[in-house]
Amino acid sequence: MLEIYKSSVKNVKELKSSRRKIKQLINQSIKNKKKDILPILTKNYALLYSSFAETCFLKMIHTPYGFSEEGIQQITSKRNLEEQWRKCLELAFSVIDNGNGEFRNKIQTLNRLIQKYIIEPSQIRNKIAHGQWIVAFNSQNTSVNSETTDKISSLDFVKIDILFDVYEKIGQVVEDLIESPTKTHFRDFYLHLAELEDLVTKTTDWTCIF
Repeated sequence: MLEIYKSSVKNVKELKSSRRKIKQLINQSIKNKKKDILPILTKNYALLYSSFAETCFLKMIHTPYGFSEEGIQQITSKRNLEEQWRKCLELAFSVIDNGNGEFRNKIQTLNRLIQKYIIEPSQIRNKIAHGQWIVAFNSQNTSVNSETTDKISSLDFVKIDILFDVYEKIGQVVEDLIESPTKTHFRDFYLHLAELEDLVTKTTDWTCIF
């Protein structure tokens, strides 16, 4: 467990370094008005974000003094990232859940945020990773998926950049829950959510413009 945690820390550090380098390239392409390069860098930035989110998740569930080895196995045995996140929240809240509605509401809120800012971007990433850079297909590759195709064509590096900051807020909420469920979680949960809401509201209209 500790080896996976330490290795994930190294991976996260390298991904953050890669993020800085891609941002530099993107800013250079905008400054030099090289419009043909921007879509390539933007798609790679989308790939990087989902890689970052998955690696941070792996680091989080292996946090020392957090989940037991059995708990980690329950999470990682789930068939996809969405189910793994749901199991992660279920186990994390089980430590403090006394059956009242507050915890159910918290789980619903986090699942909604995770779906929007982590799972949905990862689904776009999967299409791009499978070579569907312009036109996306359905899961059986038997027809065009117009909705996902539109999402790929509308990828915006500024929106992706914001996702990194949004993830940090969501990740901190869940890390607090895992590491300090009876102290830090109760103290900071709504504070982090308020910061997240403010970030999303402030950046709603941000976009990449030449």
